[in-house]
Amino acid sequence: MGCNLRSVVNIGLVIAVIDLLHGIATLAFYGYQLYTHYICHWNHGIRWCRYYVEETNHSTRVNIGLGEGAFCILFASLLIVAFCKYKPWLAWTWLLKAVVVIGINYYFIAVWLMEKSRHYHQFWDRHNYDQDQIFLLAGVGLTLIEHVIMFTYCCVVASFTYKVRKQRVPTMETDI
Repeated sequence: MGCNLRSVVNIGLVIAVIDLLHGIATLAFYGYQLYTHYICHWNHGIRWCRYYVEETNHSTRVNIGLGEGAFCILFASLLIVAFCKYKPWLAWTWLLKAVVVIGINYYFIAVWLMEKSRHYHQFWDRHNYDQDQIFLLAGVGLTLIEHVIMFTYCCVVASFTYKVRKQRVPTMETDI
């Protein structure tokens, strides 16, 4: 009842494309946030806008998020190459990206929740509370998607590695 190598590769390519879309969505979200943070259309003036951008970690998260999106796109591209060229060692390096992305997201979610619990932003207007909520929900959503991709991916890559080693594809044995 097992799948052949071609089926496992196709499933892996679907996961890689989903991860590529995840990276593009991350880059798009944080690119939009970069635009809105530095345009500063809020009604509390330039002085408060600078305070908001410099004192919160939203601007830091936006900058790191842009790097995270580019990092995700790069590793998704490497994952596509790994499945097309039958390179299990390259496919396993994708887990490094997943762990780093999840760690970054957990860190910022924890910091935002601690700041909300201390009423750190209590003097800001409603738009600032909404902005905090957007960042929190985006962080949770991106982390959950990355978890689903990672757990599915581990099963597929384990099967991929087993199938490649079992069939002993000639291009694989000479590259290591």
